[in-house]
Amino acid sequence: MAVVPGAQDPAAAMERVHGVVAEGADIVEVADWRGGEVDEREEIRRTVPFIATVRDAYPELVIGVSTGRDEVAREACAAGADVLSGSGWGVAASFGAGVVCPLGLAASAVAAGVEPERVIVGFSGVRELEAIGWPVLVSLSDQDPAGSLALAAVTAWWGARVFRVDQVRETRRVLRMVSAIRGDIPPAAAVRGLALGPAGRPGK
Repeated sequence: MAVVPGAQDPAAAMERVHGVVAEGADIVEVADWRGGEVDEREEIRRTVPFIATVRDAYPELVIGVSTGRDEVAREACAAGADVLSGSGWGVAASFGAGVVCPLGLAASAVAAGVEPERVIVGFSGVRELEAIGWPVLVSLSDQDPAGSLALAAVTAWWGARVFRVDQVRETRRVLRMVSAIRGDIPPAAAVRGLALGPAGRPGK
């Protein structure tokens, strides 16, 4: 999952979409980090047409939207959003959309009508969450790129399923490596684990 700031210039935001899709992002989340700084109508005006543009450009891409306003969520889903974060579950249920929510609210989302397979829970201890059965989302910070990649590797090994990242290409490489080590996918290149010493003799 790659985040695209919804408050950006639309052309710049679309360039970001093209870039992260080319790098391998499976989900693009449109997020407006200004929170209460703008009113609901302004958030709809900036967010919804952009979601429609992304949907037209990438019919198969999963599009998420992060908003705390039900009406924004409703308009976003009508424009093509598939996953809601921070908004009402009733909206998601009415559109057949997925939700991202804390573990403690996952059951409430299902009770509101969201299909269980469309619920993703936020990271709060993957070892415990593996046994619960909900897909787990991990948000990785771009403030510490190396640390974020390390966290991606560890949490992927534990069973996390969705990663909200800025480093799309690098994170996908890490996740493919972890999947290969776990045996979930074949390695990109199969080589014998035998180092040769001088004159071709096996090394220690």
